[in-house]
Amino acid sequence: MTTSAQQTVLSVDELCCLRAIATGDGEVRDAQVQALVAKGMLVAAAEPGALTPAGHHALHVGEPGMVPGIDE
Repeated sequence: MTTSAQQTVLSVDELCCLRAIATGDGEVRDAQVQALVAKGMLVAAAEPGALTPAGHHALHVGEPGMVPGIDE
């Protein structure tokens, strides 16, 4: 199963945290970061600014996927 095919629901807090990490502003709590890592939205808690392709897709749902051949 690919990351983009997994059925993972993000809470509003997690989505706000993901957006804050992507833009580099806003408050980010460790529990949210850990949850996003576990759901495959971030590469690792040690590098919270590194979104996975699934993390980028969660923020830009209307755009095409980032992994050719998988997200098409």
